[in-house]
Amino acid sequence: MSHIETIRAFNRDYTSRLGLLESSYLGSGLTLTQVRVLQEISFAGEAGALAREIAQQIGADEGYMSRVISGFLRKGWLRRQADPGDARRKRLWLTEAGQAVFSPIDTASRTLLNTMLAPLPQDGRDELCRALCQVQSLLGDASTSGVTLRGLESGDLGWVIEAHGRLYARDEGYNLDFEALVAQIVAEFVLKPHPDNRAFIAVDSQGHRLGSTFVVHEAPGVARLRLVLLEPEARGLGLGRQLLQAAMDHARARGCQKMVLWTHESHRAACALYEKAGFVLTSSTPGQDFGVDVVDQTWEIAL
Repeated sequence: MSHIETIRAFNRDYTSRLGLLESSYLGSGLTLTQVRVLQEISFAGEAGALAREIAQQIGADEGYMSRVISGFLRKGWLRRQADPGDARRKRLWLTEAGQAVFSPIDTASRTLLNTMLAPLPQDGRDELCRALCQVQSLLGDASTSGVTLRGLESGDLGWVIEAHGRLYARDEGYNLDFEALVAQIVAEFVLKPHPDNRAFIAVDSQGHRLGSTFVVHEAPGVARLRLVLLEPEARGLGLGRQLLQAAMDHARARGCQKMVLWTHESHRAACALYEKAGFVLTSSTPGQDFGVDVVDQTWEIAL
């Protein structure tokens, strides 16, 4: 069987099993696309979601997306307001009414999947999830066409420091203490090497740097995720998820059983990405760093 026929056979099977071809998804009265819009807004959490990013994420036409969102706004399912960082952009959140619509659909979807997984032993479920993660990773590479992840090259360290300083000053109001901290982390990464350490730099087809993430040895069996960054033009394309997946895959390959990270509550989009990937928030502490009030957060995931 050819690659194409194998994929088509799989598509026929899973679309039928999950009820994706029904005009009303799981009896909700909504199409699958409408449900995906609600899902993406829900997953965005307190950060809110941008219509354009949702359209890119689910592969929908922006005109159709605008009609779907307008309909949800009329029903009172969504709240829309200007992005604090750019008043030209409007962010979306589910209202209580919208959450009341989405929650039963989400529960029904989880119940369906639990029913499908029930006959499998634990090792079978683990194997299935590993295979699905690999598929997602491989196709994720294709979704960011022309973007590659590579290791460190000359000039990358300076860019990592500069980009963090520039973007966090602009978006969060951080002072020079933050840029100094990034410089310290970068210096330690180079001057205190460890076999478990790895850096990923995302570049486009012209070699322009778009994002970064670093995996750093924390303790035996434990990796720390550091210096996660996306340039503004690279956001909403799935690249953050691709970088995170690459970091987690590397940590697993090095035999790590856990990954931890430190961030601030104000980094809404990043926190939503971590939560969606399976990270669990383990601590949240108010304080002051880099000249502003912050809420320090620690997240972790079992690998």
